[in-house]
Amino acid sequence: MSRRNAIIIISAVILLILGGLLFFYFRSANTGGNQPQTAQSNVNPFGNAPGNKPSTGVAGNAAGSGGQTVQIGTSTQVLARLTELYSNPTSGSMFFVNKSNQDVLQFVDRANGNVYQYLPQPQSGQATRLTNTTIPKIEETVWSATGNSLIYRYLENDTDTINSFSGAISISSSTNGGLGQVTGAFLDQNIAELVADPKGDKIFGLKEKSDGSGSSGILSNFDGTGKKQIFDSPVSFWNISWPATSIIAFTTKPTYKDFGYLFFFNTGSYTFSRILGDVAGLSTVTNGDASLVAYSGSENNAFGLSIYDVKNKTDKTITIPTLADKCVWSAKDDTVLYCGVPQTIPPDNYPDAWYQGTESFSDNIWMIDTKSAVATELYQTNPAQGENIDMMDLAMSPDDKYLSFTNKNDLSEWMLAIQ
Repeated sequence: MSRRNAIIIISAVILLILGGLLFFYFRSANTGGNQPQTAQSNVNPFGNAPGNKPSTGVAGNAAGSGGQTVQIGTSTQVLARLTELYSNPTSGSMFFVNKSNQDVLQFVDRANGNVYQYLPQPQSGQATRLTNTTIPKIEETVWSATGNSLIYRYLENDTDTINSFSGAISISSSTNGGLGQVTGAFLDQNIAELVADPKGDKIFGLKEKSDGSGSSGILSNFDGTGKKQIFDSPVSFWNISWPATSIIAFTTKPTYKDFGYLFFFNTGSYTFSRILGDVAGLSTVTNGDASLVAYSGSENNAFGLSIYDVKNKTDKTITIPTLADKCVWSAKDDTVLYCGVPQTIPPDNYPDAWYQGTESFSDNIWMIDTKSAVATELYQTNPAQGENIDMMDLAMSPDDKYLSFTNKNDLSEWMLAIQ
């Protein structure tokens, strides 16, 4: 090959390469390149049935002062504001409405048992301490429906003995600088699970039988008086909740290794009915009239969320993956669910890895309307700005304006203003 021909061929190859690079450069510029995807809002959480079109709404970024903007079409509105109420570890919170018709959030300092109160509107600035009764290392707090009484649950002197102290909150303006006391009496020791009537003044406790043959359930007044055994089971390991006045929900302790089951116990008829079963890693949360159950199960080193209709015995799979432990039902609408949804889910054995603390999440906050099959992202957390939040123990205010939760990473108390 002559020198002249070689130069021509090399020049042609160089021009082709430069042309290709310029093509991809301008193509990328015109299409926006690999821009980060924006999370969708108002999507269909149950998947798209034939003929249904997904919404085009998208969630935007924070709108200053902790606000979150959601863009729907061409409009923008501030939907939510997230606030850290208390940075120290807490144990158990609950909302109620005071005599002035205000939403009130109360919670307990885990280290010393002091009760704190926060008024979301008008904002009080910071949580106010109500009591100075000291009971250290509170693991769980069970509240009465009125918020005037509580039950401290803790281990005795770092042993395996579970103590439960039922007390009433009394506020005094003349002593202790206006701080009140929690006075009451101890319940039976080693109550494995304890829940309170959501509307009344009763509690239900579950204890393992002394011979290891199962468990028994005791119904009593909030202070432990008037005890009556109403439940007996050969199974000891239950998670229990009291979602509706006459229904106590029993879910087997979840693990990815075993199928889980949900039963309803009717406190009026003393009947025990199977609701769900054969779901690996089953965890559940039941709505306020026991008509719907949000439940999660283990699948392919991850987890998924579904809604079960108790009356119609139908199932809906939600395409927004989260654990039922990260959800709470609306206080006003029994078809609406609020959930913390992990931004990413590393492959692992769930829910065990999350319970044991070997995996943690950064959650966004979603509202799911199970009736209309529409989900709205209320808030996108930003770990880079210190919002590394792994949500648990969610609670709704009676008017659905506020959502409180505990950050599992450090047990701090947070609140989201929804409206």
